[in-house]
Amino acid sequence: MTPTTSAIDADIRPVTRIARARPWIALAAAAVLFALSMFGLLPFIYAAPVIGVVLALGSPPDYLGQAWPVARRTRNAVVGAALIAALAVVVWQPQLTLPLVVLFGMDGSGLVVTVVAVIALALPLAMTDATSDEVPPGWFLLTRRNLILSLTILVSVATWYGTLGHSFIPLAVFVLGLPLLIGCSRILAVRKGRLEYGLLREPLRPGLGPHRLQLANVILFCGLAALTVSTGAYAAIALQLPGIYRILLTLFFTCLVAFVLLALLPLRRIRLGSNALVAAGTIFLATQLILLYRPPVDAVIIGSPLANEWWVGHGGRAELINYHHTGSMQRNAVDIMRAGDGGIHRPGGTDLADYYVYDQPVLAPADGTVTYVLDGRPDQPIGSVDERYPSGNQLVIDIGSGRYLMMGHLRQGSINVAVGERLNEGQQIARVGNSGNTSAPHIHIQAQTLPTALGDIKTIDLPQMLTTLRTYPLLFRDASLIRGGVETRPSGVDPRRGDVIRPTN
Repeated sequence: MTPTTSAIDADIRPVTRIARARPWIALAAAAVLFALSMFGLLPFIYAAPVIGVVLALGSPPDYLGQAWPVARRTRNAVVGAALIAALAVVVWQPQLTLPLVVLFGMDGSGLVVTVVAVIALALPLAMTDATSDEVPPGWFLLTRRNLILSLTILVSVATWYGTLGHSFIPLAVFVLGLPLLIGCSRILAVRKGRLEYGLLREPLRPGLGPHRLQLANVILFCGLAALTVSTGAYAAIALQLPGIYRILLTLFFTCLVAFVLLALLPLRRIRLGSNALVAAGTIFLATQLILLYRPPVDAVIIGSPLANEWWVGHGGRAELINYHHTGSMQRNAVDIMRAGDGGIHRPGGTDLADYYVYDQPVLAPADGTVTYVLDGRPDQPIGSVDERYPSGNQLVIDIGSGRYLMMGHLRQGSINVAVGERLNEGQQIARVGNSGNTSAPHIHIQAQTLPTALGDIKTIDLPQMLTTLRTYPLLFRDASLIRGGVETRPSGVDPRRGDVIRPTN
């Protein structure tokens, strides 16, 4: 786990007792942080980046002139293969939900992914470093510290993506923070004379191919990151904290520009881990944008469940704008709220009655027959949730052709229809509540394949539900769409986060 000889372009550093003990100290500290996470004292979404930084400090220094490259040995190839396998589980967690639940149960599956994530961060400590005669030629340099730090960002974003479905938050944090850290390293590099100025002086000079490739990598990532602003990804911040949002937006674009400018002044030896991370971010953002703008397939067209205009808290066909998208059982769900002064609730209000959508009449969005009703669950005060009944009070309506509408988080005792009852579109059927696992009053609505819904999470056959329950995209007819301050009247409104939907009949 410790370096064995000299570093490239640097003073030779002996392997001291401190160097030998460093990885074990880092592992012990990471174990303490992991234990705090397991006991619920520190959520793993916040613990993951701290664990990664601690483990990075346990690897040999990656200073500008003291970088220890990873050796090209069989041992490192085996560790690398295990690292890729562990990382695949973390990144593809939503797609692996069914086999993980079958193998480890509902509670155990999340624990397994968390453990695998920590293993992925720690595995580079088991790699060996190159000796002076094993330093790989070329401009790309793979060091363990840079690899762990890059993995830390990747695992942090993947953890938010697979659990909370809010990956835009860590992405934005890293965009705001990384240029500052990179800028500090460039200042140190100037003092030691280790910057490459060729991209500024002679950008087409031979030998700068890797540097030009890195610049293109950064430009592409920053361009795609800039496009996320117009998607509605940050709409909740813009609605509830408009002043802060404008400041953050200015900083966001400033940091993207700074990131590109810093790529014009690269280090002489390019870090492979950092470039792989930026490329992964580019692929992720490109995939999200393609999903977001892809036309709906096999959509269900319905009327509005509210008589007055409403605001889309979550909606769309990408995780970037709809946290439901990572789960097959809720992939095309829409969360319906109402907006006004101060955001989704009155300024300073913390009671349920302060939320503009709370207790509003819920209308049948289509003709159909009630197939499932769950009522009697209490409305949760803001800050508490009902994890046993995640959808709270809910009902399901058979609208024909094997499609069913499910609406959840309804107010306790407000459902005034029964199983088997025939409904007409526009008929009042309940009121908006805050029952179930929810952070604020809203309606959760989705078109699905089953006539039942997620009730008591402790008693349902979750593997069976994961296998059979699928959702369809929702379009809303007879409504105007207000997006980016522009009002249009499409034949079917395709909602996404931040949209305002105004019924017209």
